[in-house]
Amino acid sequence: MVRLIGQSEQIKGVVSLVEKVAPLDVQVLITGETGTGKDLVAKMVHCKSKRRKGPFVPVNCGAIPDSLLESALFGHEKGAFTGATGRTKGFFEEAYGGTLFLDEISEGSLALQTALLRVLQEEIFFKIGSTRQQKADCRIVAATNKDLKAQVNKGAFREDLYFRLNIFEIKMPPLRDRGEDIFDLSEYYLKKVSGKYQKAITGLSTEVRSIFRAYHWPGNVRELFHVLEHAVIVENGSILSPFSLPQYLQDKMEPVFNQKKTGVLGQLESDINGEVIYHLPIGEAKRLFERRYIEKLLQKTKGNVSLAATIAGIRRQNLYRKLEQLNIDPVRFRKRAKKR
Repeated sequence: MVRLIGQSEQIKGVVSLVEKVAPLDVQVLITGETGTGKDLVAKMVHCKSKRRKGPFVPVNCGAIPDSLLESALFGHEKGAFTGATGRTKGFFEEAYGGTLFLDEISEGSLALQTALLRVLQEEIFFKIGSTRQQKADCRIVAATNKDLKAQVNKGAFREDLYFRLNIFEIKMPPLRDRGEDIFDLSEYYLKKVSGKYQKAITGLSTEVRSIFRAYHWPGNVRELFHVLEHAVIVENGSILSPFSLPQYLQDKMEPVFNQKKTGVLGQLESDINGEVIYHLPIGEAKRLFERRYIEKLLQKTKGNVSLAATIAGIRRQNLYRKLEQLNIDPVRFRKRAKKR
């Protein structure tokens, strides 16, 4: 079952458009930034269409060299050119009765555009080396991360092909405009990736959620997936901590942690002088932060290591290992609690 994850109004709007156009056998143009999930929308259109029992054939237009263009699209007969040792099917033949998804259509050469226009107009094509015409019985769904109208104005894209493809447009919103969808997606991908790497990670820490909410996500949903995959591989606990994130996101911690904080991390503000941390190498800053964080946890739990590990979202054995590395004795926090 192909579906879009999220409850934002933007995603509900996309789903509504898919529901309306999928049953109609017309061309669809999907636009949006790289990594927003245009390929997933194309599959949804196919799966909800009358052609759903037919094949779904994805093609990356930018990856087709001009020299292989005609053969890739239409196939060729044996002996059609040097090296053609057998009959080969092209994308149009492979997609017969189904959907041909032309991804990154804006990257296709003018030769590709001309060939596509001819097929869309006449609904027939010829294999290279053949005089027998074949019916192009497939639905075209195209996608692009560029402004095709602007490409037309620059002379980089055929205007007639643009209007042929853009009968019905679906715009995919960037992740930064989808509000809380980022956490629905994180939960979905976290479960998927944790299973892949046999990890028992159940959620995001408050700090990671703050970083995710503040980050711009230029790579959109695709970037989020790779960030979570990296974090799951690194994380040893049951909750993703900020120190499991890729380094470029860890660097985003400073503005996030400078905002108003609550709980244990909020108490750290009075203990860690920002000017000291920011002039330390990242390794030493991490060590200092971990020491203050763990000491505050032990102070709060009165030296109860099991409870501290639960709050931190890590295994008790891992916390004991960290206490040993940082030379922290939990017993002294129990003694302080008794004196009080």
